[in-house]
Amino acid sequence: MATAVDISHHLQCPICKNMFEDPVTTGCGHSFCQRCLDQHINMKDLQCPLCKDAVYTKPRVNAALRNLLLEFHQVKMDYMSLYTGKRGEIPCNVCEENRPFKAVKSCLTCLLSYCDHHLMRHQSLEMHRFHKLVSPVERLEEKACRVHGRPLELYCKRDKRLICTLCVMNGEDVISVETERKRREAEEQNTIEGLKSMINQSENKLQELQNIVTKYQAHIDGEQREIKEVFAEVMDVVRRAEEELLTPLEDGRRCLEKEMAEKTQQIRKEILRYKEIIDQLNQNKKEEDDNVFLQSQSSVPAEFKHDCTVSIDTELTFGSMRNINSTTLASIRTLLENLCPSEMRRIQWFSVDVILDADTAHPSLEVSQDGKTVRVKENVHENFDLVGGILGRLKITSGRAFWVVEVGEKTSWELGVVRENANRRGKVFYKPKEGYWAIVLCGSNLYGAFEDPPIQLHLSTKPLKVGVFVDYEDAFVSFYNMDNRSHIYTFTQCDFNETLCPYFNPHFNKDGNNFHPMIICPVNPDGIFI
Repeated sequence: MATAVDISHHLQCPICKNMFEDPVTTGCGHSFCQRCLDQHINMKDLQCPLCKDAVYTKPRVNAALRNLLLEFHQVKMDYMSLYTGKRGEIPCNVCEENRPFKAVKSCLTCLLSYCDHHLMRHQSLEMHRFHKLVSPVERLEEKACRVHGRPLELYCKRDKRLICTLCVMNGEDVISVETERKRREAEEQNTIEGLKSMINQSENKLQELQNIVTKYQAHIDGEQREIKEVFAEVMDVVRRAEEELLTPLEDGRRCLEKEMAEKTQQIRKEILRYKEIIDQLNQNKKEEDDNVFLQSQSSVPAEFKHDCTVSIDTELTFGSMRNINSTTLASIRTLLENLCPSEMRRIQWFSVDVILDADTAHPSLEVSQDGKTVRVKENVHENFDLVGGILGRLKITSGRAFWVVEVGEKTSWELGVVRENANRRGKVFYKPKEGYWAIVLCGSNLYGAFEDPPIQLHLSTKPLKVGVFVDYEDAFVSFYNMDNRSHIYTFTQCDFNETLCPYFNPHFNKDGNNFHPMIICPVNPDGIFI
C-alpha cells in the first residue's frame, strides 16, 4: 500500500525559509525564490548562496518546479479542509487532539464522533453493526445517563423520560427508544393529518368567504348601476323640464328685444324729426325781414305723444310651469320607484325566521303546529272582545329584521310590529304612540296605515305577499308588495324604546269571505323568501 511522503521541506527557499515564490534554479542545480536570488545578486555577491559557485547569468523561472508547487498547494488545501477549525464544526473524538479531522457521524451507542477514517474502522467491527449513527452531534455527554454514564437506550412510560439499561427497576414499564419513536411518529403523523384537515377547512372557509364577498360585490355593482341609470333618467327628465320652462322665457326675451329695438328706432326717428323742426325754427328767428319771418311756417306736431310701455304675455309660461312641475314630479316618483326592487334585494339579507307565539293568540284563532299559519276558527263571525291578533316569538331590540307574510285573497287583515307590552285588551288605539306600527286592509280594497290620524293608502295592485322590514337603530318600519317588488308604506321616526314583536291579525271571517289564513313564508338558505 502506498505511503504518503511529506515533501514540503524540499519546496522551501534556502534564503527566506518559506515556500518558493516564482522558483528559479542556478547552474549548480540549487533553487531559490526569484526575488530572494535577485536581492542576493544585487549585493554583488555573484555566488550561489549554498555552494558558492559563480552565477554569471540571471536564472529564469523553473516552470516544472512552479507547476509542482501549484499542485502541492491545491492538494494541501483539499487535505486541510478535512480538519476541523471553524466555529460549529464537530471534531473526531478518536483523532489526535492537536489536529483532529471533522466528524462525519456520531454514534449514540459509543457516545463518540468519528471522521471518515475512523468511521470506517468503527463500522468494520461486527459488534458495532447495530450501533445508532446520526449526523454529528455536539455535547454527546448529554446523550448519556447522568447517573450511570451509559447511553439512553430505553424510554420509561411511567416517568415519560429516557433512561439507560441500568436505570431499569423491577416491574417498571419500559420500551426501547426505537419503539417509543415509532409511537411518537405515528402520533405526530396523526397531528399532521389533523392540521392538514384544519388547513383544508380553513381554505374552504376562505374560499367561501371569497365567494360571499364576490357575490355581495356583484350585488353592490348591480345596485350602483341601477341607481346611476335611474338617476340618469331623473336628470334627463329634469333637463327636459328645464328646457320646457326656459324655452318660453327665451322666446319672450327675443320678443322683448325685438319690440325694444323697434320702439327704440321709432323714438329715435321722432327725435331727429323734432331736432330738424328746432333747427328750422332757430333759422327763422334769424330772418331780419318781418314779412318773410311771418310768412314762414314749420310743421310742429300738435302733441308730444309716445307709447313707452313694453308688454310680454306670461300667462302661458306660468300655466306651463304648473303643468311641467306636476308632470316632472310624477315622472321622478315613477323613476325612483324603480329603485324599490334593488332596495328589497338588499333588505332580504336581513331575513329572519318568524314563528307564531300561540300563547299570545286570541282564543278564536287557530295556529298551525309549525307556528307558520294562523286563521280564524270555524263558526266565528263576530268581532273579538280581545284584540284579535297574535305575536311572533321574535324579540327585536336592535339591528334589522325582515320577514314576508302571505295574505292571499283575504279581504281583511292587519300586519306590522308592536311593542311587547302594548295594550291588547279592551279598547285599543292603533297608533304609533300606543306601540302599534301596522297597515290594514278593510273591505277588500281599502288599505290604510295606522298613523295618527290614519292614512289611506292607494295601491295599484292587491298584494298577495307583504314584506315587513324593521330597522331598530334608524327607527323605521317599511312594508312592501312582494309580488311586484313595490313599496307600500314606511313609518319613520318611530319611538320604539322597548322590545318589538311581529304582529298578525287575520280579522274575523265575515260572511265567509275572509277564511284564508295568514302564512309566514319560509326562507331558503340564500336568505330569499319562497
